[in-house]
Amino acid sequence: MRPRSRFRSAARGAHQPPAVASEGVATVRIDRLAAGGDGVARIDGLACFVPRTAPGDLVQVAYAAHARYARGRVLQRLESGPDRIEAPCRHYEADRCGGCQLQHLEATAQREARRVIVRDALLRVAKREIVLPELVAGKEWGYRERLTLALRLKGVTWIGGLHAHDDGGRVFALDECAIADPRLVDAWTAVKRVLKGLPRVPSDHTLRLSLRLAAASTEGSAPRIALVIIGGTRWPEAKAWAESIHDTLAMVSSVWWEATGGEVAHLAGDADATSLSFAQVNPTMALALRDHVVATMTALAPRRVVDAYSGRGELAVLLAGAGIDVTAIEADANATAVASARLSPFTASRVITGLVEDALPGALPTDVVVLNPPRRGLDPRVAATLAEARSTKTIVYVSCDPATLARDLSRMPHWHLSSIKCFDMFPQTAHVETVCVLTPNFP
Repeated sequence: MRPRSRFRSAARGAHQPPAVASEGVATVRIDRLAAGGDGVARIDGLACFVPRTAPGDLVQVAYAAHARYARGRVLQRLESGPDRIEAPCRHYEADRCGGCQLQHLEATAQREARRVIVRDALLRVAKREIVLPELVAGKEWGYRERLTLALRLKGVTWIGGLHAHDDGGRVFALDECAIADPRLVDAWTAVKRVLKGLPRVPSDHTLRLSLRLAAASTEGSAPRIALVIIGGTRWPEAKAWAESIHDTLAMVSSVWWEATGGEVAHLAGDADATSLSFAQVNPTMALALRDHVVATMTALAPRRVVDAYSGRGELAVLLAGAGIDVTAIEADANATAVASARLSPFTASRVITGLVEDALPGALPTDVVVLNPPRRGLDPRVAATLAEARSTKTIVYVSCDPATLARDLSRMPHWHLSSIKCFDMFPQTAHVETVCVLTPNFP
């Protein structure tokens, strides 16, 4: 649904952060979206980044100039751009929810913006000129199968929700989430009534509560949801609280506690921990991406593959099952334990527990290297190793951040970008997943 009027205030005075003494005021037209989802305008030659704006918006902003850019906040929206819509979730504007960045933008325009973000990052940082990449799209709403909320203690009551996009210290009470599977929202509605008994923390500290839909849950079925409390160092009532939750709420299949420091304890219900690490937020789109990678690998017909940042070995098992010798490298010991069990029937394959930057040199030579790093991208040592990996025929790089992808490609100048495809893993946000196929072009 589009706005009822093209003249509509985008900001409520009561919601605005306090003014900064050094701020200026300007009226600007938003030209485009930046990588993080902010609108971009020009003020005195500087790029000014303005959250929650859309291309074509005419806005009055208060801004603070820095050495090479400026940051602004909307005081008043004077005109709406052609692709602006009303955000379906009431928290988006009323609470300035930071979980989404683009609910105010029509779906087709969102997808186009993510394609442009990838293209522009590769041109600006990696000096790789490409046409707008293809983007595979799926569900726009209700796609998240994992919902993690912040918990703050207010007096004797826990407030659970998300942070405001412009105030990371504030947590608002969440009642709905348009991008989450409705079964997770229903579970949160039930759980938030029985939060008494959680680990006590100082009032300025935050616990987190993660609800994760079990893989066996299907559309229309009774939900099976793992509940994870994250944070705290001392919780004498943990077992009793968890058993009460499990016995009271039928949809909660298991309860876990991940204490500060990372130690994970099973408290109640199903003790299978495989759903707790590397759980996909959008499994449907993740499957489409994986199928694309597998099809790419099948076409390459390699004999040997290094699967770097391999997680629990889902891809490695598929490749090994196709007769490929796989070396899977992963730093998480729990994940590699699962991967080792899965790969045990394939005697020519192996799993290495360790950092990719340490293990990769010893895993070469190989025909193909698959990379699926975290958002921070490759360690410089990984890029340096691959930059000179002349015996490797192909690199398949799966990226969740165009900026770090572009940086890593800039460090491998002799690898040609032969194909690129994007996957719309996180609609209503500025995030996008990209699969690049690189082939050597050494002098």
